[in-house]
Amino acid sequence: MGEAVNPWIHILAATIWVGPQVFMFVAAVPAVRTIEDMQIRAGVMRVITTRFNYLAWGALTVLVITGIANLYEHDAPVSELFDENFGVIFQFKMTFVIIAVVLTALHSFVLGPRVLQMQESVADDEEIAPVRRWSIIVSALNAAVALTILFLAALLGSDFAHQ
Repeated sequence: MGEAVNPWIHILAATIWVGPQVFMFVAAVPAVRTIEDMQIRAGVMRVITTRFNYLAWGALTVLVITGIANLYEHDAPVSELFDENFGVIFQFKMTFVIIAVVLTALHSFVLGPRVLQMQESVADDEEIAPVRRWSIIVSALNAAVALTILFLAALLGSDFAHQ
């Protein structure tokens, strides 16, 4: 039973990482955008995104740590990491993990703060639009990458990866 703890924590962290991304993209941000007063909108977004960032980065950190631990618990030969099925899927998954970290950092430390700063300075909606558009594109891309990682993880656990 003990061997199930690390994979369970890994799956739990994935849920905590992906679930709020979908919620933010589909519900929270569109709802906050209905607030007409830019100062209030910016304040609400600052609270939501600050808490979301703590959650996202915490979950991502746990995912990386438990993912490494899962790899060591796998007890397969290192050569399996480079075989035709498991190895290829694993390498794609790790590539997408790196992309997710980069996109998360870009949004957390560049685009998100820039949109908030522009909103707080009561910038015109037309001024904010290009930065907001990039923020939405990066968020959508990151969500797609996260869902792809989940699919690849499911493939790694399937019979297909171990043929």
